[in-house]
Amino acid sequence: MKKLLNGLLALTLLIALPASAITLKEAQSQGLVGEANSGYIAVVQESSPELEKLVAEVNSKRKQEYAAIAQRNNIDIAQVAARAAEKLEARLSKGEYYQDNLGRWQQK
Repeated sequence: MKKLLNGLLALTLLIALPASAITLKEAQSQGLVGEANSGYIAVVQESSPELEKLVAEVNSKRKQEYAAIAQRNNIDIAQVAARAAEKLEARLSKGEYYQDNLGRWQQK
């Protein structure tokens, strides 16, 4: 019986963990992360393991996409990232953070 209860507890935790993970949009709207001027996201204020994981996952996916676009167009990945930064900043909602050209965090 104890093994069954422990198994159910473990299963409950496994199911609950993904549901508690924060999304990019939630983190942006809460002012936790912002669009950096590099085309990637960054933590705006205090970090946490959950935020660091989110930032790493999002930035990894973006880097893969930027590399593919750069290769298709025979341009440098930095050019793709810079253009993406402009577009991503333009799409932010009021109150969300972006990094200006001097690296300062600004609210839209």
